[in-house]
Amino acid sequence: MQRSLSLLLVLLGSVSPALWAEPEPHPLHLSYGRMVLESNLVVLNVRLFQDDLESALMQHHGIDGLRLRADPIVDSLFTSYFNSKFTLSIADVAVPGTVVESGEADDMWWYSILFEVSAPVIELTFRNDLLFDLFNDQRNITRVLYVPTERHRTYYSVATDPETHRFSAR
Repeated sequence: MQRSLSLLLVLLGSVSPALWAEPEPHPLHLSYGRMVLESNLVVLNVRLFQDDLESALMQHHGIDGLRLRADPIVDSLFTSYFNSKFTLSIADVAVPGTVVESGEADDMWWYSILFEVSAPVIELTFRNDLLFDLFNDQRNITRVLYVPTERHRTYYSVATDPETHRFSAR
């Protein structure tokens, strides 16, 4: 019987029993954001590990069994969490973000967040504390790009030493 099972697995393409098990938790706690400034708009695309984000949203909102999906209810849960952990200020005025799109890519979840102001943006400050409430080894990378001149800079935030970053297109 064991030999027949082994032969069947070989014929099926060497399917490993490990593929039947639940995936192992990933050892890396990281988010990646790409922020673009153009005229009076700031758009941030951010990617986070799906299981980490689900845990953060459940903890933040005191709920159980949440599974991410692209719909207005989950987007509003994320928006509330996001605006409490990611602060963006322009001319010393905090500007809240609004989710405009979300989706899944492999084991990552991504969001496009819009920050809208009345005047063209050339300077801003931000603090990215996403998932710092869950992991003391969390790392957040945020790349900022100013479209008219293509001036850019990459910022690195760590849970053990959170800081506010300043970007200027000048």
